[in-house]
Amino acid sequence: MSTPLATGYRETPLWTDEHPLADREPPPLPSRADVVVVGGGYCGLAAATELASRGLEAIVVDREALGWGASSRNGGMVIPELKVGPARLVAKYGELGRRLFEAVNDAFDHVEALVADGPIACDYERTGQLYLAHHPRVVDHLRQEAEEMSAAGHPARFVPAADLASEIGSDQYFGGLVLERTGGLQPAAFHQGLEALAGAAGAALHPHTAAEAVERSGTGFTLRTNRGTVDAGQVIVATNAYADGLLPPLRHRVLPVGSYIIATEPLASDVQVEVSPHRRMFVDSKNFLFYWRLTADGRMVFGGRRSLAPVSITEARDFLYESLVRVHPQLAGAAVTHAWGGNVAITFDRMPQVGVLDGVHYATGCNGSGVALNTWMGTRVGAMAAGDPAPAFAELRGPSIPLRGLRGAYLPLVGQWYRWRDRRP
Repeated sequence: MSTPLATGYRETPLWTDEHPLADREPPPLPSRADVVVVGGGYCGLAAATELASRGLEAIVVDREALGWGASSRNGGMVIPELKVGPARLVAKYGELGRRLFEAVNDAFDHVEALVADGPIACDYERTGQLYLAHHPRVVDHLRQEAEEMSAAGHPARFVPAADLASEIGSDQYFGGLVLERTGGLQPAAFHQGLEALAGAAGAALHPHTAAEAVERSGTGFTLRTNRGTVDAGQVIVATNAYADGLLPPLRHRVLPVGSYIIATEPLASDVQVEVSPHRRMFVDSKNFLFYWRLTADGRMVFGGRRSLAPVSITEARDFLYESLVRVHPQLAGAAVTHAWGGNVAITFDRMPQVGVLDGVHYATGCNGSGVALNTWMGTRVGAMAAGDPAPAFAELRGPSIPLRGLRGAYLPLVGQWYRWRDRRP
């Protein structure tokens, strides 16, 4: 199927076309700071805001423009999830599981407080999520999840296939789970708001400042960058899927996996209502899942991947458009205005990781749910570096990715396994 392209089609994120990154020259690098935060996305900015608000001298450095990574490339879904429900968290982790569930919901509340009636304007709307069964075998799982969430005091309801037309304009699914505590926002605008909060709190922001090495120096650290060195009492690494050799053990905690998104031209209002009557955040149940939603101006944004292997934006675009039309045939012919990609940080146990490695604080591994989790974890790891207790996620073992250095060899095999699981009877 040929993908219809709009005049002016661009292979850049829709979000940054609407809200360009502040790609400015960095200020002079100070020789010292109380804390240096490496990474200028949601997590790093939130950490710096927390530190600066406590009167500590905090600086943020980033190899690229602030927000260049997942913070301006994600789907804009604010979802409080840990891939498993509250009952299974408790079954696996005991009392810690209860606190993990509370933490991820605290993360949602934290972000919603910033964007609903708070200081950040980013087209936020609490829409709820519709989690869709791609195969009949998933239906019982969705029913169980609805019961678990309701028992935990969180609004949820199972929608059988016969009633799905009230929720989505598609006949491709076998049931759905409505979770009310989910919303959508404009990711780049949200990042700009976090950047403004960090600056207002007194944090110094340094884009285009690549952290090249971190070394112990007395009771603190020396961070070497392409623009000079900074002595710091503490260092926080908040690079998520873009971890490099700066902190080698951290690089082995996450596997960067590409995810791709297309955006259509704005749809007619009646078509919007037909495909998404309640403007839900849609996610399906496959391993190679699709996620999609309407934007504030009525575009359809549709994301996913077909494998774990790298592909070009053009290849990903054509696959996603064909998939979108299969899910929503009424969108055939809607022109694509943008296509882009970025990396998601996947952990071996699919749980976020927070802690200290070689004396350096870190937070990483949101597994595709980073709008809420990364922002909240940044605030918490900033508080942790200032001396507060660690969040519940720090109590997890945080296993490394097996054979990460051989990812090019084994990822195709893992991808084939996932495809088989998605299709099996």
